[in-house]
Amino acid sequence: MTEPQPSFARLPINPADGFPQAFRLTVADRTYRFQLYANVAEELLDTTAGPLDLPVPGAFLVLAVDREEPAGLATILRRKLVPEVVYHAAELALTFPTMLLDPRNLNGVGEFGSQVVGGVAPR
Repeated sequence: MTEPQPSFARLPINPADGFPQAFRLTVADRTYRFQLYANVAEELLDTTAGPLDLPVPGAFLVLAVDREEPAGLATILRRKLVPEVVYHAAELALTFPTMLLDPRNLNGVGEFGSQVVGGVAPR
């Protein structure tokens, strides 16, 4: 029997803020630190006009999630992301249906057409 899909809340990702980016978020009374960064081969930067639909050969997005605990941060996920996959990170479920990254948003701020949509749900 297939497990039912959780109801995902949208993550507060703002691609116009550029990548890498990080934010804190409370889910089900626990606080987490989310970090997103892109890994893009230099040769793609020279030949790409417009957003990359990630992942592609030589370019992908990585997510790291740390849970805040009294003893410090505990890493519960560090993964290269693939669209539409549901990732299980301890007590969280995460998904990223859209990952369009304009190379100008790598270490750069601005509205260049990047779209990164992610969702989180308690498990």
